[in-house]
Amino acid sequence: MSSDAVIWHDLECGAYDADLPHWHALARRYPGVVLDVGAGTGRVALPLARAGHDVIALERDGELAEELARRAQGLAVEVLCADACAFKLAEPVALAIVPMQTIHLFEERSAFLACARRALAPGGLLAVALLGEGAEPFELELEPDTIELGPVRYESTPTALRRRDGAVLLERRRSRISGAGAETAVDLVRLAKCDPQTLCAEAAAAGFDALDPRVIEPTREHAGSEIVCLGVPA
Repeated sequence: MSSDAVIWHDLECGAYDADLPHWHALARRYPGVVLDVGAGTGRVALPLARAGHDVIALERDGELAEELARRAQGLAVEVLCADACAFKLAEPVALAIVPMQTIHLFEERSAFLACARRALAPGGLLAVALLGEGAEPFELELEPDTIELGPVRYESTPTALRRRDGAVLLERRRSRISGAGAETAVDLVRLAKCDPQTLCAEAAAAGFDALDPRVIEPTREHAGSEIVCLGVPA
């Protein structure tokens, strides 16, 4: 039986796939080991491994990392449970990716960039997905994401998106419904301000070169993204 942390993560993040073609294309362009930062339960790491790429999946949450390791059995995935702002790899990799606006959650971007720079081989690439400008604020209840697991129904309902001091605040109502009744809690995610120009300037200070970006178009359920590509000098 999966933990609630795994269930909520899969329900709220697991179905997104608009970015997968971009990560596959980059993995083909930069052959070698791929470091997936903020890997969760393997939304990106597992498809990359199934396509024949060796992957190091970096995830801070122990429950998510444990579930990823279980799902990755038989695949070339090494799960590393560590903070993205304080990690070390035994050997440098060719490509590091930070999907799905994960970098907006980092408390110390400069520390992450320093770790990523040390983790990448000469000529390697760091590719970071940033939240696009098309995420419009709202104050209404949207259709919930739902899943039924045995006698329990899980619902995650977006209820508001606000912009405050440059940050984006996403509010959801999480409901766990069973024969015994409903348990409801509000989940609030804060995405810190980080635009491409700011990230490129911070990355330059860490020793990266800015390369041509890529755009992920918005979907009906998800805002678009810009993938900022940062190269390590050869």
